[in-house]
Amino acid sequence: NESITITTTVTETVTAVNFTDNQRVEKGDVLIEMASGEEKAQLDQAQAVVSEARQQLHRVQSLARDGVAPKATLDQRQRDYSSAQGRLREIQSKLNNYLIEAPFSGVVGLRNISVGALLQPGTKITTLDDDSVMKLDFSVPSIFLADLKIGTPITAHARDFGEREFKGEVASLDSQIDPVTRSITVRALIPNDDHALKPGLLMSVELFSNARHAI
Repeated sequence: NESITITTTVTETVTAVNFTDNQRVEKGDVLIEMASGEEKAQLDQAQAVVSEARQQLHRVQSLARDGVAPKATLDQRQRDYSSAQGRLREIQSKLNNYLIEAPFSGVVGLRNISVGALLQPGTKITTLDDDSVMKLDFSVPSIFLADLKIGTPITAHARDFGEREFKGEVASLDSQIDPVTRSITVRALIPNDDHALKPGLLMSVELFSNARHAI
């Protein structure tokens, strides 16, 4: 259903690897932690500045209600508080780059890095596949285009599984017909509750068009 290669956007040393080969993970699980001591120190400092700016703003707001503090001072404290919050969000965003989380639930592939490795942008850490539902793409001659409908049932077989049948249905059609083969790519969805099917598997497909009851 979804498939990505896990990588990073920063250059830093790996401090923790929180998964093993072929482990199932949930969305939001932290897969990789990288050194971020400097950023954490900046975060603590920014949080302290926000706290101080908030107190100053509340103090001036109280004085302004009593008519003691001028509006210009109140506006300045408000700007200081907003600026401190912006700086805090900026550091939090940078800090998130040092934690690599699973963007969706699925199964990871082989682990390609170890603790202590220097990660660089583009380095392949592992793969992540959501195999709860599989997308099966196949070509159908354009002469059958009128018979292709969303929801049309299919049955698929794979040589590796013998006589076992995998049932699904057509979920979408490509927007163009291939001018060379005069065929259209069809995508079917097959439930994969037992996670038997793997990405990249070749299958043969039976497409049931114009299903009807007859004697």
